[in-house]
Amino acid sequence: MELRHLRYFQAVAREGSFTRAAEALHMAQPPLSRQIRQMEEELGVALFERTTRALRLTEAGRFLLEQSRLLTARLDEVLEGTRRLGQARRRWFGIGFVPSTLYGFVPELIRQLRGADAQVEVGLMEMTTLPQLEALKAGRIDLGIGRILLDDPAIERRVLMTEPLMAAVPLHHPLAA
Repeated sequence: MELRHLRYFQAVAREGSFTRAAEALHMAQPPLSRQIRQMEEELGVALFERTTRALRLTEAGRFLLEQSRLLTARLDEVLEGTRRLGQARRRWFGIGFVPSTLYGFVPELIRQLRGADAQVEVGLMEMTTLPQLEALKAGRIDLGIGRILLDDPAIERRVLMTEPLMAAVPLHHPLAA
């Protein structure tokens, strides 16, 4: 499957019609219909319920639409960041982060990094701790903020903060004691 297939699918879902989607994409309707059929065959699922009156997404189609929008939005961000870096001769500083860290000191850290040097483009990538290690080793990120303490001789690690872990149970539960 290619990126254009996802964009075709998104257009059909957005327009609710193969004809209107084809017009929006500046293409003929039959090739668009064939592309969507090929996607469905490749995936092994129907993406649309086709009736004489309406075109509706199936459950699988709704899932693909939601996830493909996330993918294409992220791709658009990557492409825009690439353009900005290339045009302004900026340097890239990638930060991998575990989502739950956004509620702590990370937003302030990002503000400080962005304010420290106008020639540095700070990029954020949401990822769990283990993929951060691989991304650090591969040079895809410069800094990782995670929650799992892992020893890896290729990675320099610093504990920034510790948090208490607790369990909550109803007052009269056997574990409450």
